[in-house]
Amino acid sequence: MRFKKAWVIVRKEFSEFRRNRYILYSLFLMPIIMAVVLPVAYLVPITSIGMTPQTQPYDLGLHYLVPAVDVPVNNASASGVMFVNCTVTNSLVFDSTFSNCTVTNSLVRNSEFNYSTSVNSVIWHSNIRHSSIDTTSDTTGSILVGQESQEVFYTKLLVNSLLMFFVLIPSIIPTVIASYSFVGEKLNRSLEPLLATPTTDTELLAGKTLSIFLPSMLVTWISLVPTIVIVDTITKPILGYYLLPDPIWLVGVFLVAPLVCILAVLFNVIVSARVTDVRTSQQIGSIVILPVIAFFIVGLAGLVTFSMVNMLLFGVALTAVDVGVIYLALGTFQRERILVRWK
Repeated sequence: MRFKKAWVIVRKEFSEFRRNRYILYSLFLMPIIMAVVLPVAYLVPITSIGMTPQTQPYDLGLHYLVPAVDVPVNNASASGVMFVNCTVTNSLVFDSTFSNCTVTNSLVRNSEFNYSTSVNSVIWHSNIRHSSIDTTSDTTGSILVGQESQEVFYTKLLVNSLLMFFVLIPSIIPTVIASYSFVGEKLNRSLEPLLATPTTDTELLAGKTLSIFLPSMLVTWISLVPTIVIVDTITKPILGYYLLPDPIWLVGVFLVAPLVCILAVLFNVIVSARVTDVRTSQQIGSIVILPVIAFFIVGLAGLVTFSMVNMLLFGVALTAVDVGVIYLALGTFQRERILVRWK
């Protein structure tokens, strides 16, 4: 393949894009909405959670505790007790320590909660270490020593969900641009001259693909900058540090997003070459977005975590799919068929 010939197609496509307001609006408005408007709408409400949570354990000043070992505690009120291997139910406990205990339907205040289990209880102004906290329990105001607080956990989960927008941008924009790749050529009566150029089918396909891939990824990477600023500004009072950029986002934006973009571009170019209407091309081409949305919905549902390993595995799967689509495009992209179809 001669890259110079393919680049001539790219330059020709760029000149067409500049004259098409619909494409220009898509290139600028969609990233603004997804990179600025939506992050603000998602994250501003979490500022009501509060300021930076304390990360150092409370100095509770617990001294001269009375030991209670292997005893059940029911419907009691206790203060200054060292509970070891106890079951505490329906009780009020203050200024005490728990070790290997199970606390159910109780209120615990100003205490040390170590290697214990809480079920449907409230643990307030306490230090919690290596313990199992049921989802029905409330630990607001307590310090999860060595663990993330609920505020931090949900803030990070919400921020990671915003990564979906930076994978959707390079998958949606090609749907808009590629729908005009050949259908637009026919409507502008420039298809026949294009297909008559002294280029191979591979060079023509490469030129069309690059002309869509480059602007799609460029606006995606540019829009990352305001998002990082917005996210860090909003979340720093809660986290106490700047969250972005982090490795998961870097993998998502610079590995997963380009792979998704390649898939979307090739799929939409193939569709555009086979249909005769812009709207039909866009509707069929948008199918490629569904696997991306499904992956992030599964993550938000808690079935998988947005971890480095899972993002890399998703990238490997996308690479395999991209290779298959490339071979499919090379096998089906034939100018003679395209020209005959439009006759």
